[in-house]
This record gives sequence, structure tokens and C-alpha cells, in this order.
Amino acid sequence: MKHFLSSLFAFLLLLPVAGVQAQDGLAQGLDLTAERDRIKAERSQMEAEYSQALRACYQKLNVNSCKDDAFKIRLQKTNVLRAQERVLNDQERKQRSAAALQSIEEKNSLETQAESAERRARSTQQHLDKLESNLEKNEARLEKEAREAEYLEKNAQREQALRERQQAHQEKAAKAKAERENHLQKLQQAKEHREQVERNRGQRGTPGAAPLPVQPLDKP
Repeated sequence: MKHFLSSLFAFLLLLPVAGVQAQDGLAQGLDLTAERDRIKAERSQMEAEYSQALRACYQKLNVNSCKDDAFKIRLQKTNVLRAQERVLNDQERKQRSAAALQSIEEKNSLETQAESAERRARSTQQHLDKLESNLEKNEARLEKEAREAEYLEKNAQREQALRERQQAHQEKAAKAKAERENHLQKLQQAKEHREQVERNRGQRGTPGAAPLPVQPLDKP
């Protein structure tokens, strides 16, 4: 099978330029190192056959014509081998170019993947920073609301205590006022009673009895 591919390869090299694509397609299926070894071996065999042909020409009458024929055969084979080498060289250049391109693509792919990973990491970091910022704001707001609620509760308790104190003070003042008014009323009644007694005594002409003792004022 390998010999068949090599022979077919050599045949395609003899075709015109239209067979370049077929040559490339066939070259892609060959072992380039093995093909170079084959070309080297065929060149050695060709040189040996050429040397043998030249020796045989000296045994013939038309030596120069025989040598020319042998040289033409050698030149034809040499051209075929050189053409095969050019195809192999071109294929090697294409393989090296493809390998370099693949390496660049892989490198670009790795760089692209790294950039994508970096972008994802930055996006995740920004998302986490935003969440943390919102959480801190919410915590600060809750703490502020708790302090305000505590202040409102304390103020409400203080206001209630002041209202109770004010009510107690008003009740005490009202009670003291009522007691003073009651005491003043009693004094007025006592005064009116003495005056009435004096008037009654004057009308009867009798010495009056000792006046009633004045009651002391009640302490408020």
C-alpha cells in the first residue's frame, strides 16, 4: 500500500499544474520522513543505475549516443525526485505554518479564556461589592430606625410621666384651694356669727357673754 501511494505520488507529479490540489491531498496522507528516506534511496539507486549504464555504454559502438540516453533517463528521474522533494518541502512548510497558526489560535484562545475569566471575576467582585454596600446601608438604616424608636419610646415615657406629675400637681393645687376657700368661709361665718351676737346683745341691753374663741386657720 505504501509503495502504491509513492508510485501514485510520483505519477501525479508528472501531471500539469491542474494536479496541484491532488498532489497536496496525497502529500497530506504520506509520512514525510519516510518519503524523504524513499527519495534518498531512489536517488542512490538511480546513481548506481546511471553508473552501470555508463559502463555498459563503453561496451557499445555508439558510446556517446548511449551516454546521452543514460543521462536523459537520469535527468528525468532526477527531475521527478526533485519535484517530489519540492512537494514535500511545501507540505512541511504548510504543516509548520498550520502548527504555528494552531499554536497562535490556542494561545489566543487561552488568552481569551483568561480574559473572560477575569471579566467574570471582576463582574462577580462588583456584584459582591454592591451587595455588601447595600447590606451596610440597610444595617445603618435599621440601626438609625432603632435609635429613633428608642428615643420616641423614651420621650413618650417622659411625656407620660410629666402629664401624670402635672395632673397630680393640679389635683393637689385644687385640693389646697378648696381647703383655703372652706377655711375662709368658716372664718367669715364665725365673724358674721359674732357680729350677729353683738347686735342681739345690744338690742336686749344685757351684758354680753364672752366672745367665742376664734378657731385657728387650718394649714393648707
